[in-house]
Amino acid sequence: MQAEGPRRLADAARLLLCLVTGVSALATVASEARAQTITGTLMEVETSQPISLGLVIMMTEDGDSITSTVTNGQGQFTVESEEAGSFVLLASAFGFKETAAGVFELGQDASMDVQFRIAAAPMPIEGILVSLQRPVLEHNLVRNGFVRRVTRGLGRFITPAQIERSSARTAADLLRGVPGVHITRPGGAINAFQGEMVRMVSQNDYCAPTIFLDGARIAPNMTSDTPLDALAPLQTIDAIEVYRRPSEVPIEYGMTSSGNNTGRGPCGVLVIWTKTR
Repeated sequence: MQAEGPRRLADAARLLLCLVTGVSALATVASEARAQTITGTLMEVETSQPISLGLVIMMTEDGDSITSTVTNGQGQFTVESEEAGSFVLLASAFGFKETAAGVFELGQDASMDVQFRIAAAPMPIEGILVSLQRPVLEHNLVRNGFVRRVTRGLGRFITPAQIERSSARTAADLLRGVPGVHITRPGGAINAFQGEMVRMVSQNDYCAPTIFLDGARIAPNMTSDTPLDALAPLQTIDAIEVYRRPSEVPIEYGMTSSGNNTGRGPCGVLVIWTKTR
């Protein structure tokens, strides 16, 4: 009889532990099931092509931001809210109009799938208004960051439209008249017959710039001794970026000294894009 009391206390303790464990498990399941989810595809209005690297923001109906994500290569995205309610989606992508969609009503543990379509936007480049008739992300000069750097506003840029309108006969001709750039012809060297070379101002002197061709840096000895047309013939060039000062150079083309410029400081950067698609 004396052991009856302790046994009852032990049974009660085990029952209480089971109840606490059960409640905790239910709370965990409830918390996991609370997410309200919107999945979808960000697409271009006219062509229905998916837009990659687009930004999608999930907001409350009052305009408070809840979460955001970036679309994948197929334009797909997923955003979630821990609370049920009314939601608005805001989407944007380079070369497209920022667009809002909704209101989407999501109850507890609800989910939905949407097709979010946004329109291409006219884009100014060096005083020229370009109307985009197709998703800008399909163009090589958007994929490689050229257009983004144009809008950054640092450096000098020679666009495809300018190249098409120019009377240039050689690649070097495209750079004539650009401040800080000097076109020279090698005298007596083995490459003299091939054309002209590019030099840029550095500390009141001219030296060979660092040259990138389609994103890859050319060896310094080639930039010093090889005419520009031998590196990139005029008919192959799509666009050119010219950075004369260290403060202009984008981080992806961080300033380095050229092969024949040791000890004289940076000598500028020339980025050439060819007509690859």
